[in-house]
Amino acid sequence: MKLKGFGISNYRSFDEEGIMLEGLKKINIIIGKNNCGKSNILRFLHTLNSNINDLRNFPNDIQNQHRRNGTPSKIIIKLKGSELIVQQDNLRRFRDWNYNVFLNKSWNLYYDFLSQVVNLPEDFANLSNNQLISFQGKYSSAPTEDLKKAVIENWSNKIKSIIKLEFRDLIYIPHLRVIQEGHSFGDSNSSINGSNIISKMFAMQNPEIGQEKSRDKFNLIQNFVRELINKPKLKIEIPHTQKEIVLTIDGVRQPLDAFGTGIHQLVILCSTLVIHENSIVCIEEPEIHLHPELQRKFLNFLHKTKNTYFITTHSNTFLNSNNNTSIYHVKNDGLKSTIQLATRNETTFSILNDLGYKSSDILQTNGVIWVEGPSDRTYLLQWLKILTPELMEGIHFSVMFYGGKLLSHLSFEKEKVISDLIPLLKLNQNAFVLMDRDGFTSKAKLTQTKQRVKAEIGERNYWVTKGREIENYLTEKSLRDWLNLDSITIDENTKLEDLVPKSAKIKYNTSKSTYAKQIAEHITIDDLEILDLKTKLNQLIKTITSWN
Repeated sequence: MKLKGFGISNYRSFDEEGIMLEGLKKINIIIGKNNCGKSNILRFLHTLNSNINDLRNFPNDIQNQHRRNGTPSKIIIKLKGSELIVQQDNLRRFRDWNYNVFLNKSWNLYYDFLSQVVNLPEDFANLSNNQLISFQGKYSSAPTEDLKKAVIENWSNKIKSIIKLEFRDLIYIPHLRVIQEGHSFGDSNSSINGSNIISKMFAMQNPEIGQEKSRDKFNLIQNFVRELINKPKLKIEIPHTQKEIVLTIDGVRQPLDAFGTGIHQLVILCSTLVIHENSIVCIEEPEIHLHPELQRKFLNFLHKTKNTYFITTHSNTFLNSNNNTSIYHVKNDGLKSTIQLATRNETTFSILNDLGYKSSDILQTNGVIWVEGPSDRTYLLQWLKILTPELMEGIHFSVMFYGGKLLSHLSFEKEKVISDLIPLLKLNQNAFVLMDRDGFTSKAKLTQTKQRVKAEIGERNYWVTKGREIENYLTEKSLRDWLNLDSITIDENTKLEDLVPKSAKIKYNTSKSTYAKQIAEHITIDDLEILDLKTKLNQLIKTITSWN
């Protein structure tokens, strides 16, 4: 989908002003309370697609439930002024109207399905004839009203072509669904035809000469099922009868029907989404029949396909998004629905409240990395960002502080509770601890507390710095760039505050958090080749990945 956003007005719970979905990504999650209007977005797209060949057929009778107060429904398309100019050679006419502002500004154009025309923005009310000429290609000289009609006609045709291009290929999957051979959803061209799923998989399994690439789709489905069932050698086959999907696991052949409802539905659904690529796919409540783990695997699978998705859900699992996902929060005040693009910091808790989740319902984040203090977190996040930018704090892991000597009061014991210690695994069963080695040499013995923590948390879940402390992973280059010095000597057994020359007039230990942020800006991938830093980071990344 090339559009970065679109809007809806005068449709079901959306009033004349309407709502805008801006910042569209590959996966667009629509979330909110029951009856807030989130499903109306998918219904609108479904209805639009059903009438794509003649937009005048979009329901417009006054009694129709899709209408508000008898006013026609509209779609809102946002375009930059530079996309609306017809005669580029006439741009000089804008010099008396700040044309650069117009070209760079985005404009909301309301397309009326009944009249099949768009509105002109209010800014056009006072444009001169010379200025209007640049927006149309029919007249060199004409009355103002005729020029405006010509602009409307040009823009309406442009918007109409955009709508048909963007929304022609659409699949709608309702929340009440049976996905099986011989069954189809709904009553339009945007419904999945279940009768074709298995036969198309058979064709992908046995491609004709010249169609060998279609086997890649079949392999994508097979790899997904392997991950889903945790059987890396599993094989999928479609028998010649083309009546069922057969899985061979450890030498035993079983029909897909032999597995649980969630896995059966998910395999067929994902197979469909591979078959129908480069489409808009609207899915209502995919969490039905799916355990949270299956929901996460489904979400990860969607990123591997070639479709754009609009998904309504009540599941907090879908809040765990990556960079190619947008989350929209829908609210209803009793009169109309509104929508807001949700940023993680500002609206996540509001969404969780709308979904009815309590703190006791959300027992764990995916995992916690425990570090001594804020400066350790700053360096760690910068290193992880360089190696694996797709792993995000707050989604795939959280970072918490144990506060140096306070570690002696904490426990990572799994089997028993030690009365004098605080059991951190009660907060989260997935934990990793980063500890400074301390001591004046690499052979210095760890304190009893650190030895206890190592034993409690396990070999793969701790990291003791090879240098004296985490700052000893900083390279000469990054420190030179930070201090703007020609040279500086580093030592893996010396504290950073003792390595900084007095001429720099910086006392690192007095404001470690502030200085750490400054230093982190100078850390690059080359700076990871020091001591055992890269090895330990890869160990941590593997652990984080296992949590997710």
